[in-house]
Parts: sequence; structure tokens; C-alpha cells
Amino acid sequence: MHKKAIILFCFAGTFILSCKFIEIDVSDKRNPTPQIILLNKHIEVSPTGITRISKSDFFPSSFRIKENGKLVYIDPLAVDIPDLADYIFITHPHLDHFSIKDIKKISKPETLIICPKRVANKLGDYNYKIREVKPGDSFYLDNNLKVEAMDAYNLKPALLWFKAHPKSKQNVGYVLNIDSVRIYHTGDTDYIPEMENIRDINLILVPIGGDNLTMNVEDAARLVNQLKPEICFPMHYEIKERSNVDRFISLIDKSIEVRVLE
Repeated sequence: MHKKAIILFCFAGTFILSCKFIEIDVSDKRNPTPQIILLNKHIEVSPTGITRISKSDFFPSSFRIKENGKLVYIDPLAVDIPDLADYIFITHPHLDHFSIKDIKKISKPETLIICPKRVANKLGDYNYKIREVKPGDSFYLDNNLKVEAMDAYNLKPALLWFKAHPKSKQNVGYVLNIDSVRIYHTGDTDYIPEMENIRDINLILVPIGGDNLTMNVEDAARLVNQLKPEICFPMHYEIKERSNVDRFISLIDKSIEVRVLE
């Protein structure tokens, strides 16, 4: 079986396969200096950085958001600056998004994990504070942080009839409204009809990796141009596919700032 297909099945848990050959660690191509996007002069958004997954250098969907002493992680992976989290958001249980090792590294007794039911089930043997979410949920975690759980799923099968992220699994993306700044982390998803209702995004974190696992370059650019955020940030792609990043940048409206960090 093709290596990519094996990894896909292993991530999705569709077949009972050993995942021992999947190694996830910090890449030697990771920038040792944290890179930061500053929003509203006090909200810092930074990727955790390039990650080595099964000998491939990959830019994952893993981010940190810091605001007035509060620290939020989304899909933490291969974290090498283990500052302790106030909130950890997980989009779905695939291994490049849901890392028990990293959750342990950045958790404190007060840390709250916000996640879909399938992730919560996997955390059941651990003593974590958990809040389950499903697409369509909307709530406040504190006065400055409103959470909207968004649909995230595939329209196209990745192999034969198999969808890596079917709608029935209720995976999510998140819109985080932090002190009136709206940050949209799409999770792993295609360009789906529910996205037509999203409004007023300041920063979007959008996958461009394609392979029928997420949006491809063209669909990601179409979503960004529709939402018209101030800043967009491509994620979830192999570093060797730099031509995809360049093409993505070329398709984005000139009024939108594209950031490519490491």
C-alpha cells in the first residue's frame, strides 16, 4: 500500500494498523526564534513551528495565542516552548492535531480542554478538565473570549469511498473572538457550504495541503477571498511543496496580507 495511504488510514483510525512507524518531533528546519503575528497591539499569535512527521517536514495546524497573560493553544504539536496553557482547543483526534504528549507538557490543573466528543472520549482516562463541543456551539469562556465551533469536514473521498474527515464525526474548526478580534482556525476541512455564513474575520488560519484531506490551494484562496480577513496564514502543508505556498499567495486579493512563518 502507498505510504501516504497507510499514514492516512492510521491517522483516521479506519483500519487497525500499527502507528509505531509514525514519528512526530521538532524539525531541524524549525526557526528557533518564535515568530509572532501581533493583532490589536496586544494579541500575539504564533505557530509552534515546522514539525518532522515520518521523515517529512510539515507545517502543522498548531498555534499559540497569548492575550493579557492568558495562553491558548490550538492543536498543539511538537511544542518546544512548554508555557502552560489556560485553554487547549483540539479540532479532531488525528495524530497531527491531537497529541497527548503535548497536552501533558503544557497542562496545569486549571487548564480547560475544549474538544469534540471523540477527542473527549480519548481523554477519558486522564484527569483533565474538558468541555465537549460540536459544530454550531457558541459560548463564552471568560469576558474576553467567545468561542464558536464551526463545521469541518470533507466533501470528497480521499481514497475510493473513504473520507478522512466525514461530516458524521462532528470535527470542528474554531472562531475565537478575543477582545473583539476574530481568529478563525478552520481545522481539517474542505471549502464547505457552512463557511458562507462566517463573517468579520480578522485572521484566518487555513490549510492548503489538499490531497482530498483538506482544502487545496485554489479552494483555500477562494475561501480567504470570500471572507476578506485582514491577515491569512497558510498551514497544514509539506515544506517541500513551497510552490503551493507561492501559488496560494498569488491567488489572494492584494488587500489581504498573507503571512508565511516557520
